[in-house]
Order: sequence, then C-alpha cells, then structure tokens
Amino acid sequence: MSWLKRKLFGKKISITVIGAGNAGCRVGDLIVQKLKENDINVRSLAINQVDNFTPQIDNFSDKYWFGRKESSSNGEINEVLKVLESKDYELKDKLEKVVFYKSSDTRREGEDQKALHLIVGSGGGTGAAVSMLAGKMIKDITGDPPTIVFIAPEKDESSLIQYNAAKALHFLGFDFKGPYSPILLFDNEKLLKKFEEESLAEALKQSNNLLAETLTTTILFSLQESNHEEYNADLNDFFTAFGKEATGIGIIIAMDKEYDEIEKVQNLRFSDLFFSELDENSSLTADVSRAKRGYLTITTPLSAQTTFETRKIEKRFEKGSIKISLTTVEEPILSIRGVLTGIHPDYVDRFWEILEAGRDSRKNILEQEETIRKSYLELKID
Repeated sequence: MSWLKRKLFGKKISITVIGAGNAGCRVGDLIVQKLKENDINVRSLAINQVDNFTPQIDNFSDKYWFGRKESSSNGEINEVLKVLESKDYELKDKLEKVVFYKSSDTRREGEDQKALHLIVGSGGGTGAAVSMLAGKMIKDITGDPPTIVFIAPEKDESSLIQYNAAKALHFLGFDFKGPYSPILLFDNEKLLKKFEEESLAEALKQSNNLLAETLTTTILFSLQESNHEEYNADLNDFFTAFGKEATGIGIIIAMDKEYDEIEKVQNLRFSDLFFSELDENSSLTADVSRAKRGYLTITTPLSAQTTFETRKIEKRFEKGSIKISLTTVEEPILSIRGVLTGIHPDYVDRFWEILEAGRDSRKNILEQEETIRKSYLELKID
C-alpha cells in the first residue's frame, strides 16, 4: 500500500496509546510502532502487573508495572481492581503525563483538540481492570471519554474471562459510574478464523498484527486529502466519530481490492460489493445501519459511477451521521476504510453473548460461595 503515503495530506493528529494487560500491551506495541513509522505524534504507556513479555515490547515510551510477582494473565478482575485502586495516585500521575490535553486547558473559540486517546484492553483480569480505571481517569483528566479498543474473548474461553469482559464492557460504555466511552470491539474468534490453519501461537500473532494494521491504516486514511467536491469529510469529522454521541459499540471496516485496469474499477458497482463483503471485512458482526456516527474513506479512480456508488453507500446510513471522504487516484484500486460507532448493543449479538456468559459465570460463583458458607467441617480427635 505504498500509494497511501504518497496521498497523505499535511494534517496533524496526535494519538495516545495505552496498552492494558498482556494482550493489550502486545497489540498496543504494534499500533505504536506502525503509527511512528508514519510520522504520527504518539504518546504511549504500557500498564501491566509485571513485565512478563517475551519477546520484549519496546515501542512504548513509558511502562508501569504495578503488581505482584506472578503472571497477571487471565486473573480475577476484582482482585486486580483492589490492587490498582490502592495505587490510584501513581496511575493517575502516569496518565496525566501521557494525555495531550486536560479539561482545564484554555482553548480558543472554535479550536478543536486533534488528539485521540486509545486504550487497548481485553478480558484478562489486568486488561479489563486497567481499562476500567484508566478509562474513568482519562475522562476526569481530559473531560472527554477515551476510545476503548477491546478484544472480545473467544466463545470457549473460561467463564472467568467472560465475566471480566462483561464487567469491563458494561462499565466502560453503559454504567453511569463509567466514562461512557465509544468501544471499538474486535471479535477475536472471528479474526482467528482467518488463520485457522496456523498453530495457536502463530494465529494469535497474525491476529494481533491484523488488528493493529487495520486500526492504524484506518487512522492514516483519515489523513488523506479528499479531492471530491461533494464527499470531502475532514479530520474534524473523523474525531466526531469518537465523540460523546458515539457512545456504544463501534466496528472498524477495511476493504482492499486491486484490479488490472482502471476502467474496470471506474465502472465497478462497489456499493454492492462493500455491503456483500462487509461482514468479512469488519472487526465485528453487527447491524451497521444502526450506527449513530461514523467516518468512511473511499479511495478509487474518478468516474461518474464513483460518485453514484458513494452516494448509494451514504443512503444506507440515513439513521446516523456518517461522513465520507472520497479520494480519487490514477491507480486500479478500491480501498474503503472507516469506523462506524454508536451502535446500540441490541444490534450486536456478540455483545450480549459476552454479557450473558459473564452473568452465568457470576451466578455459578455465587452458588459455590453459598455452598461453602453452609458447609461445615467435622473434626475427629483420637
């Protein structure tokens, strides 16, 4: 995709990446690396209980190991929350140094902050707990909810992981005590199926790379300069897709097609292609027509058909405010990148599967605790 760098416009964007837990730090490290390679202004922070990464994560500008000596993988979220809450001053200090602005900063009238604060987490005990506390703290520090990039657990993951993920997702996006963050949900099971012929370790590695690549190229596409009179959404529209009205579930879309001839792409009915292949090219299966906010970039050769097809895509999102940037190139390609956010959980089956699995897990734990409470031990002394 070397042509992308040639089309990047001189727009400026700053991004904070916070990796939470084992999986979040690994994926976050890849995201930071790819953003830096494209000269994006990045601040970054890895947060985990201990440094147990092999190979080492080395792209973060700062790291905060806060916990115990043993591995933090797949821990109990409530235990991790207790440890973190006892060190909230340390955590807040780290977060204040990595954000790009604070709610107390003076802004000129009409001035927008071109900064995106991302937290990358998952259903591991540390990832879920750190996402919750860091998300709330960043909202308090900046006045804006951070965007949560959350890796959903596979359906056959342990009940503990399902409970961690359910508790974190509910708090981050829907609990009145939480930050009401937009949540970009990545269905890990769906991503791993792309690499089902690989070993589990290799599949996880490839899946993490795909997640990081998809997210970073989506950001890079938003920096292109649209040369279309009608569809010329800008960076402000991109940020709106992560604003307060984008609360709910979000997905990332990435479609890339290459052809032999420009004329073939110019006459392509790509709106039909986009929606027919949407599920395999998105991070999550959802009813995307319900998105409240969104930003799409379309890169393809110019023709009358190009504008017509873009308009057809726009009309499918009439229930929300989806902005589109159309950039034309003299190359036989079709690339569509974007985010669709603010989707109500009622239209995301995977979200409810996680919450129901978490509820069932919690019910089993309570039943076991009640059984233990009512039991007694008979001692016999000879």
